[in-house]
Amino acid sequence: MSVPDYSKLSNWIDSATERGAVAVITHKNGDMDTIGSALVIAKAIGPKARACGTNIGSLAKRMLSDMDYGFHILDPNRPVLPRSLGGIIVVDSASPGQIGFELPDSVPVCVIDHHTSASEEWSKDALIFKADASSTAEMVWEWMKIRTVELNSSSATLLLAAIISDTGRFKHARPGCYRRVEEISEASGVDPVDVIEKMESKDLNYSQRMGILKAVSHSNSQDVAGIIVATTKASTHEGVVAHALIGAGAHVAFVQKKIPEGMRITGRASRTATNQGVNLGVVMSNLVSKLGGEGGGHPGAAGWSGEVHPVELESSVLAALSTELMN
Repeated sequence: MSVPDYSKLSNWIDSATERGAVAVITHKNGDMDTIGSALVIAKAIGPKARACGTNIGSLAKRMLSDMDYGFHILDPNRPVLPRSLGGIIVVDSASPGQIGFELPDSVPVCVIDHHTSASEEWSKDALIFKADASSTAEMVWEWMKIRTVELNSSSATLLLAAIISDTGRFKHARPGCYRRVEEISEASGVDPVDVIEKMESKDLNYSQRMGILKAVSHSNSQDVAGIIVATTKASTHEGVVAHALIGAGAHVAFVQKKIPEGMRITGRASRTATNQGVNLGVVMSNLVSKLGGEGGGHPGAAGWSGEVHPVELESSVLAALSTELMN
């Protein structure tokens, strides 16, 4: 994958702001990378830009609790975007379906994303920036460097939290990640250790803790082509459950949750598993081909959602993982 020409991104942004406002849109899962990237790039662009999306995750909410950053929540059924739009920037979304609503056809679209797999393609008219980076936040930082935008401590904290979160505490960091973390820290004075401590400061309530422990205790494990895979169902915090299963010895963990739209499955893989060829982003994209729905992600962290029976979902994801490992 070639290195993006971030000067072209700056030119696109300049043209868009001349035409009107810029909406910086996140994907509907609202994880730390998409929220942090959107807020930082909107802040760097200035008053004409606004970060918005249909959801903001619990980690992003906690990191923003003491910051003066505004994130506009959109109704997916009737999304209200700024008037006189000059452009739309979509961050950290591998495909249009991950946004959660239809974008207007008449507005130029720019996509900034680092995922290697997707369930559908963007419009041929969209300007696409892809990079072999561990997170979209790293791409935002590379753009900020050529833009010579001042980095304040809040933006630095958001970028670092996004990188730390998307790399699984650096377990899945790609080349260049550590250099960018060091650059962000030096430019802002923000210590990544302090960011990690803030990220880990969440206080789960009693029912959440019981739900997580129940999901872990009811897990099943099996060997798939030499990889130990743990599966379970959870009512809350699927990512926490999956990480707990990895910590308990699984190479790969799949956690299902019932949602209003049907079912969602969250996957996590250890560094050992990804080094042996596991790519959960590809696994989830292959689920889309078989089951429909939406899916994708990273080698070490990915997800899928759609309408399917839980038993079929588990057998399908295990079959997709087995096929990938056998190829």
